[in-house]
Amino acid sequence: MKKRQMILILFCFIIGCMVFTACRKKDNDKQESTGDVTITPTVTPTQSAEDTAETDDEPGTRETDEETGTEADYISDSEAIKYIQDIIGERGYYFELLDDHLNIGDSTYYVYQISDSAGVIEPNVMADKASGELLCYYSDGSTAPFSEYPLYTEQGKDGENENSNENEFTQEDALAQLSEISAKDLELPAELTKYTIIYDKWTTNIKSVECYGINAYSKAGDKMTNIGRFYVATDGSVMYRFDSMLDNFVEIKAE
Repeated sequence: MKKRQMILILFCFIIGCMVFTACRKKDNDKQESTGDVTITPTVTPTQSAEDTAETDDEPGTRETDEETGTEADYISDSEAIKYIQDIIGERGYYFELLDDHLNIGDSTYYVYQISDSAGVIEPNVMADKASGELLCYYSDGSTAPFSEYPLYTEQGKDGENENSNENEFTQEDALAQLSEISAKDLELPAELTKYTIIYDKWTTNIKSVECYGINAYSKAGDKMTNIGRFYVATDGSVMYRFDSMLDNFVEIKAE
């Protein structure tokens, strides 16, 4: 009986050693298999310099005509505004681009709404994108020569005409004319000559009249207070004061 037990124990020991050896071999095989695995990085294709290069021309210089499919040379938005400013001047006007591709006949136009501190100046203005020709553009869709525009000046794109310096009505002339008006009519506590005068560096269009801006300041120590804003037409034909209560321009009429 004792002998059988010993044989059984020995048999179990042998079986255990065989199982242990098999497990160790399996683990070693698994580790060797894992060590041989290599990871291949994924390469993402990139565009070449030729693929990423921009093909569009500078905006406002070349465009493709939708009807003919051909490219055309056009003036830019800023160039069109400069054409208008060459005629009406650059001071105190605000330009809003309403349409950058208005087609009429065979021509394409920019359409601008122009305003100043007094409000919108009608009609709108069209600029031919190819030739730069300017036209008036009315709300009913009709057009007219730019000479009908309220701010159109005879000197046109050539700037001041030959006689512009003769009999020119200056800012100083405007101040002298305004100074002849009584403090009562100007609604000031004292005569205009008692105040510090500062001119606007631009002209302002008031009711379709180009005007010099003249500001009256009172001084108390280092503090300057604006007590009156006045406007005199560049030809001296009319004068206005700005009424802050009405938020409007009131014509000055001496009594």
